[in-house]
Amino acid sequence: MTGGTETGSNITLDDHVETELAELLNLECPKSFFLFAGAGSGKTRSLVNALKHIAFRYRDTLRLRGRQVAVITYTNAACDEITRRTEFDPLFVIKTIHSFAWLQIQSFNIDIREWLRTNLQQEIAEITEEEQKGRVGTKASASRLAQIESKQRRLSRLDEFKTFTYNPNSDNRERNALNHSEVIKIFSTFLLTKPLMQRMFVEKYPFVLIDESQDTNKALIDAVLAVQQAHAGRFALGLIGDTMQRIYPDGKERIETIIPEDWATPEKKLNHRSPQRIVRLINQIRDGADNHKQEPRGDSAEGWARLFVFPVDVEDKPAIEDRVRDYMAALTGDGDWTDRSKCKILTLEHHMAAKRMGFQDLFEALASVDEFRTSFLDGSFAATRFFTHNVLPLVQAQQRDDKFAATRLVRENSPLLSKESLKGSEKPIDQLRSAQSAIDGLMALWAEGVPTCAAILANVASSNLFVIPDSLKAALAAKEAEPAQSLQDEEEDPVGKNLEALLSFLNCSFSVIRPYAAYVAREASFDTHQGVKGLEFDRVMVLMDDGDARGFLFGYDKLLGAKARSAADQKNEQEGRETSLDRTRRLFYVTCSRAKSSLALVAYSLDPSAVRAHVVANNWFDDEEIVSALPGFHAA
Repeated sequence: MTGGTETGSNITLDDHVETELAELLNLECPKSFFLFAGAGSGKTRSLVNALKHIAFRYRDTLRLRGRQVAVITYTNAACDEITRRTEFDPLFVIKTIHSFAWLQIQSFNIDIREWLRTNLQQEIAEITEEEQKGRVGTKASASRLAQIESKQRRLSRLDEFKTFTYNPNSDNRERNALNHSEVIKIFSTFLLTKPLMQRMFVEKYPFVLIDESQDTNKALIDAVLAVQQAHAGRFALGLIGDTMQRIYPDGKERIETIIPEDWATPEKKLNHRSPQRIVRLINQIRDGADNHKQEPRGDSAEGWARLFVFPVDVEDKPAIEDRVRDYMAALTGDGDWTDRSKCKILTLEHHMAAKRMGFQDLFEALASVDEFRTSFLDGSFAATRFFTHNVLPLVQAQQRDDKFAATRLVRENSPLLSKESLKGSEKPIDQLRSAQSAIDGLMALWAEGVPTCAAILANVASSNLFVIPDSLKAALAAKEAEPAQSLQDEEEDPVGKNLEALLSFLNCSFSVIRPYAAYVAREASFDTHQGVKGLEFDRVMVLMDDGDARGFLFGYDKLLGAKARSAADQKNEQEGRETSLDRTRRLFYVTCSRAKSSLALVAYSLDPSAVRAHVVANNWFDDEEIVSALPGFHAA
């Protein structure tokens, strides 16, 4: 392909954005804005410069009135980076969304208690109504009864707690702890329904800046937008992001369409990360979604991008991918392509990584449930975290005979050795013996091979070795329920999709837990768009395979022209809803835009020739940039 910048040196192209932000962040006349900042555009630099401007101009005024500037980021890493760049300035409250939400509500203990009371009563009433409509003795009934019992127990204890606790980085097992979703719901609800909290919020934070706003929880976005509309003259909300890079389902869909008309909409157009060839490619990828175009730096290299297209049923895909890296090394003169550890290998869909790493059954059980998907894929889902953070470390410590590690894990996580248990026991040594007996009983499950997750859960429930999440308690109750009196009862009162997913998960072998834990901890060789959010790499290889992904939420062959759009996609498009093509395009954009030097796209397609024709016709690639034959392999 031809093209690229003709400006020679254009590195000052976006300097006006910094000036515009400074004018908007005016304490006497604040103006809200949505800053469009595409891939590699240096949005963190702009955010930090904006904060430094506020500090330079208004520090004394803000400190005199006890006011601060709030910055909400998506990850702890981003939070740490901005904090470091602003030199740990106490004028700025830089938090992840959950940390920030908790900071705002943690002193409202009476209000939190009443919110929980109302919410629990409502949930109990809804489940009780479902139980009354259902069939006695079914698995669904057993699960409902377990949920009702758990929620009633929590409800009955509310008045015991003078304060509530929360830790954004833990499982929050304490009786008076809130869970992650509750913190966001409570903060959003309080902000919307309590005028006093709104006034306190605006008085405390005249400026609130939200990074990665397209992926920020939609309830919180709606709440702060309402606050901004009610207090526009004395409060400025700054949303920063790129709608093309929305990758989490609980983010605000099409956030650009809800931006008020009186907001400013500055845009950063320069891509500082990628070479010219890759910038041209990602511009073409997003061309079907919006009108935003980036420019490469005038002093950037040309770079490389190649598309490798093979039949979907080709054998030994890992070997082919090794040859692709050899090809890229020869093409670019960069020998590091041959070193797998120095290449970032991305998949558009988690299912591909799950299949290759050995936790396919776990993925298929849980990832299809919208309510579970985000937390399951980022590792915070309570049901899987129970196994990855409690059971797996203990089993590994026992198997390597590390008694110190095993003892530490149980002391930190087991109710058998909690302070309350030890204080309440006449002989603390008896608690230690109970804990050791529980460990021995757990490890005995491996005597006849690797047990299922259900067998482990039942064992832990009987020994009280660890605190079991309520969702798993309900699933275990359903699994252990006696068969209904008739098959007709089960058919007329089936388990819901959430419980069905959890039951499928419990049927999985425990062997799926270790690779899943490595994957969500980013310790695996494969990664996805979520795992590389905001990151960049010299060498990037993107794997696309509808056969491995099974068309789950995404469709690479649709995007690449080898398969027609489905009727469901066409209907969603007509109704203004998101389609699988929209999702695939966004995630494809995110992965391609990580590359700093060279990019290899590997597509396994039902129709390789159609892919070639489509990408050439749409100016994604020239014909000579498409490879379908490698040494030792020739496409059919």
